[in-house]
Amino acid sequence: MDFPSPLPPLYARWMAEHLSGPLPAETKATCQACPMLSGSEERPGPGVIFFDNKIKCCAYLPRLYNFLAGRILADDDPAAAAGRATVEARLTAGVAVTPLGLEQTRTFTLLYENSSAAFGRNRALKCPHYLEETGGCGVWRHRESTCATWFCKHARGAASQAFWRESVHRLLGAVEYELARWCLLKLEVEEEVLRHLLAPPLGSTGGPIHGEELDGKIDAAEYRKNWGARLGREFEFYRECGRLVSPLAWQEVLDICGPETKILAALTRHAYQRFTSGETVLRLQAGSFQLVRLGHDTSRLSTYSGFDPLDIPNPVLNVLHYFDGRPTSEVLAEIAAKEGIHLEPDLVRKLADFQVLGPPSDSDRG
Repeated sequence: MDFPSPLPPLYARWMAEHLSGPLPAETKATCQACPMLSGSEERPGPGVIFFDNKIKCCAYLPRLYNFLAGRILADDDPAAAAGRATVEARLTAGVAVTPLGLEQTRTFTLLYENSSAAFGRNRALKCPHYLEETGGCGVWRHRESTCATWFCKHARGAASQAFWRESVHRLLGAVEYELARWCLLKLEVEEEVLRHLLAPPLGSTGGPIHGEELDGKIDAAEYRKNWGARLGREFEFYRECGRLVSPLAWQEVLDICGPETKILAALTRHAYQRFTSGETVLRLQAGSFQLVRLGHDTSRLSTYSGFDPLDIPNPVLNVLHYFDGRPTSEVLAEIAAKEGIHLEPDLVRKLADFQVLGPPSDSDRG
């Protein structure tokens, strides 16, 4: 059964088979009309974060595992041509290109991990697959797990973010890791190459970064060791990986993957059931938040993310102190009696989703 999904087609099919239901629609993260760019309705000011319109959230170098690169190279849709060309250029350059996929360069990793404030605002981090002409992602239909599960804003705030990042992202990341290695075995990559590729763990710093690597130049000897007998046939190798993985059903993916991935799959199913259950929290207390802007009628709060503030009516802000860990029904009745304000269940859930309200801490449970 097909469900609309914010994931790329391959991952959407797998998650639909796994969860048997639709994933949450992130209606606030409208990439084609980026909500993180300054416009007529919102001006820069204290507590307001905007992205550079020449980079947006595409301030990341994705690791395109071999089967994803292969799917991109095999995508002959004319609309995919510009994005495919960016992958071909990256492959031809050869930097951080191995049979496991188009990996992150150590130079980028160093910059990215030490410049969090520059995300979305510094063009030095711009993704090579970002298409300035259209303002979109060139590999959107085949994007990897990090890009597929990151949203600047969430329909259900912190609750949505936790589901995507702690459950779906971890699961798909594990699947990518396992399937990339499975492709090496299925395509009978020679022992010397396997030994060389897997000697340092993927993502290992591997010592100091030298000048040529900083300049984006490849080590020819290292490159030959990485590719062995398939040197010069990298494009076709990736396409073969894509052909292997593309038809797999979710159960086949699980059969290929190890116990850790199976555990993550079970945890993701449980997280999905909780997320979609509609259960209300029986006890709540006021959470921690930053008052970004105090308005005459409405105030803006920042809670789980500076990218996704929440506007709430001032009368609601003024009654948050009533939530002190007592049963929610009791608190709502007291607010109605003393303040004449009737808080609807949907509003209470939204306040909880955005961490304006949260479960009582252990010390407050009595």
